[in-house]
Amino acid sequence: MSEFDVIIVGAGPAGASAAIKLAGAGSSVLLVERGDPPGSKNVSGGVLWGDSLGSVAPDWEKAAPMERYVEAKGVSFLTKDSKISIDFRSKKLQERRSGYTVLRTKLDGWLSKKAKDAGAMVASGITVDKLAFKDDRVIGVEQDGDIITSDIVILAEGANPRVAINSGIRERLKDRDVAIGVKEIIKLPEKTINERFNLTSSKMGFASEYVLGFLEGGVKAGGFIYTNKESISLGLVISMKEMRQNNNTRSFDLIEQFKEHPYIAPLIDGGRVDEYSAHMVQEGGLKSVPQLYGNGFMVVGDGAGFSFSNGMVLQGMNYAIASGIAAAESAIKAKIKSNFTMEGLSSYEERLKSSFVLQDLMNFKGIEEVTWSDMIHRGIPNMSEELFLSLFSENGQPKAHMINLLIRAMGHSDVPRKDMVINMYRMLRRM
Repeated sequence: MSEFDVIIVGAGPAGASAAIKLAGAGSSVLLVERGDPPGSKNVSGGVLWGDSLGSVAPDWEKAAPMERYVEAKGVSFLTKDSKISIDFRSKKLQERRSGYTVLRTKLDGWLSKKAKDAGAMVASGITVDKLAFKDDRVIGVEQDGDIITSDIVILAEGANPRVAINSGIRERLKDRDVAIGVKEIIKLPEKTINERFNLTSSKMGFASEYVLGFLEGGVKAGGFIYTNKESISLGLVISMKEMRQNNNTRSFDLIEQFKEHPYIAPLIDGGRVDEYSAHMVQEGGLKSVPQLYGNGFMVVGDGAGFSFSNGMVLQGMNYAIASGIAAAESAIKAKIKSNFTMEGLSSYEERLKSSFVLQDLMNFKGIEEVTWSDMIHRGIPNMSEELFLSLFSENGQPKAHMINLLIRAMGHSDVPRKDMVINMYRMLRRM
């Protein structure tokens, strides 16, 4: 007989949500986390989109440590001298409150406490080495030669799936699978944040992604800024392939270039860096999704490749929570039938396919080829800069029609005109 019904490796949003759901249904659960306490190894600026958390914590909007709800959403292209932006603000966003900025250190700790309150055993400061097998079936986890047994193991270990790789259930990561995420938490007074981001209330927040078309060495990277109550979350997501090819460029140099940009520096002027971190970010899309379940195990969250970016939004925590809950529901069903085989856990993938988690990845299949393309990172920023300079400059000469200005501007991009047209068509299809 196993010591636990389910062992969950990783107490992030995916693992903690699964633990809350399982423990609440009467399963014996062990939630194992490397950080001590849970959340301590995370530096997150992020936005929690949607209401997936409501399935395990109905009062989360009032009780969870949310920072600000997203009242203003931006998308910007940056060149060396310019910023071309969409800045969307709406009272409807205030009413719907579909996104909240969060700090993972606080959120993960809160979720772990919810799991403990639900009846799960939370063991922090423990690093699992690998899965334990018997007769080709997972029977628990192994740490320093000791084995703890369970009927099912849920791997919620994040973007660096070390346990899954060590256990032979997935291949080592490739450059296409992940990017490098570099983040800083910059302290600023609440009043200053409200003034700089044109927020009329300290409950309202600003979230924006940036395409950085000006970085030295031509390295491709996306940036982000999210407002918290008394801090700014600022960071980059950098192409792993680009970093490897350009071995003279360092991630900490790139984040400084972002911070020094003439339209970013004023937003963080006078701020103090309170935290700094770098880690891997899932970026491979559907191609990077590994085997999701097998005899005695399921994989959830970032470890399963569940993240989404289409250039307009970055999302991951909602996919993590939804997949963790789907795994928990599948484990409950398997327990009722006492069937912990691959067949007994197959409902996990069925649940994912009927939810936004896998549907989004399938609907936007190949989107990573757009978001990391030359057109997005070099073509559109340079073309847009030239187009708007032509539109808004007055030199006493006759004005050209928009189509002529657009054709002329396309000549200022680093991408051939023919390729721009083809790539734009592909981009619209995938977006």
